[in-house]
Amino acid sequence: MNQKVSRPRGRRRRPVAALVRVLATGALLAFGWARADTGPAVIVDADMAADDARALALLLSSPDVQVLAVVTSDGVSPPDVGATNLCRLLRFLDIKGVPVGIGRALNLPSPPFRTNAVGLDWARLGEPAIPKHGFEPAARLIQRTLRAAPGPVLYVCLGPLTNLADALDENPELAAKIERVLWYGTPPSAVRTNWNARRDPVASAKIAASVLRVEAIYWPDDAAAPVFDQSLLDELSALGSPAARAVSALLDSGHGARLVRSRHLRLWDDLVALRLLGAWPAVVSPVKGRPLWQAVSPTDADAVREALLEALQVAPPRAAVVLADFPGNDPVLLQEDIRRLAPQIIARHGREEWKAAVLTTELHRHLGTYSIVGAKMGLRAREILSAGLDQVRVESHAGLTPPLSCVNDGLQVATGASLGRGTITVLTNAPACEALFHSGNRRLRLRLKAEFAERIAADLAELARRHGGTTPAYFQAVRQAALRHWLDFDRHRMFEETLESAPPTQ
Repeated sequence: MNQKVSRPRGRRRRPVAALVRVLATGALLAFGWARADTGPAVIVDADMAADDARALALLLSSPDVQVLAVVTSDGVSPPDVGATNLCRLLRFLDIKGVPVGIGRALNLPSPPFRTNAVGLDWARLGEPAIPKHGFEPAARLIQRTLRAAPGPVLYVCLGPLTNLADALDENPELAAKIERVLWYGTPPSAVRTNWNARRDPVASAKIAASVLRVEAIYWPDDAAAPVFDQSLLDELSALGSPAARAVSALLDSGHGARLVRSRHLRLWDDLVALRLLGAWPAVVSPVKGRPLWQAVSPTDADAVREALLEALQVAPPRAAVVLADFPGNDPVLLQEDIRRLAPQIIARHGREEWKAAVLTTELHRHLGTYSIVGAKMGLRAREILSAGLDQVRVESHAGLTPPLSCVNDGLQVATGASLGRGTITVLTNAPACEALFHSGNRRLRLRLKAEFAERIAADLAELARRHGGTTPAYFQAVRQAALRHWLDFDRHRMFEETLESAPPTQ
């Protein structure tokens, strides 16, 4: 029995999906977030409700974000309980080396919905990896992190602004180290303030009066926020990535499941993480009387829902074997023609694809379209199957005749399947830009869509006509065409994707 891959369902709304990705690239470039190697440096401030957990799972799992520290505030959860549950999440995701700070308790009544956050089955994530010497005060950790950061930092706030206000009260000069604050909250001019703004209005006023650039991200009408319903949970649970499994563990049983059934949960704080990842179309408006503030609201609730699922479907990042880290878009390390496009390629397609395509090209010994297509195909397969490197067996249909057989080099690098291990085989009958990927009891078939195959064929035919076949000028032109294809071709759109039931093993 065959079935079409259930993710991303956004394929039925391709105009929205295409707009989302265009905006993603624009946001990364406009805000200076397409940085070498690690992506933007981020401090996360959370009050550890269900939507905080989802936002943190997104940010901590993204290969394009560098989380420097996480602090908890007195919001939906008490800061000490929130910090303990945060440590459970870090252990579940196998995230090490991220320091945790605990905010001060506010002398305020507990919110009536606190039980919804602390009542989740956090224990399903495992024992908390609490620091040996306990939690550092949030304000101190924020100050220390900002001082140590070599460049500007993004401050992502998912609850009240208490911790940030406390840190800057003591050291106002550190505001210069914060590039921008992304906050799920309403701006000072809002007629109706949301709960994050109301929880600590003194802190909100201090940040409003500061020199910080702030994006106030929110649904103008709470009723417009997509409900986190059972169908969304089912789709998310099917993804299988560590981030998706963490969210599922909190919401598929006990109190979390009751909240899902009652349609209480909505995509609130998720917006901030998805905004940083550039993953939804938005209206960005100036805030009256606050020139450093912008109000940011979604234009399409369905796009936000799709963006959440897309962002949670991530392949485990490639770990280096010999290198201490993988080179990014440092111009000193890149050829001149690559240097110009590297920031755009990384911003549009992410560092996992960048790493796979760069290694493929070095192995392949020339920059060609089909080897890049193979890298994109292999990474797409790992995303759908939520498989790490070396966890996929590949059956390539690309044959052994160039240029189509160049796909095989990209498949090997992107999946870790190799001839040396015997985990990739190449079929030579009826060559096609197609491959089967086996992981566990699942089998995925990817085939290059006709529109992309036709563009490649037309481009190469035109180059052959213009340059007379395999001349030096021809191969230089092929390199430039491959660069354009690398940038333009979106791995989420370019393949026919079919999950098949794998035959039982004997």
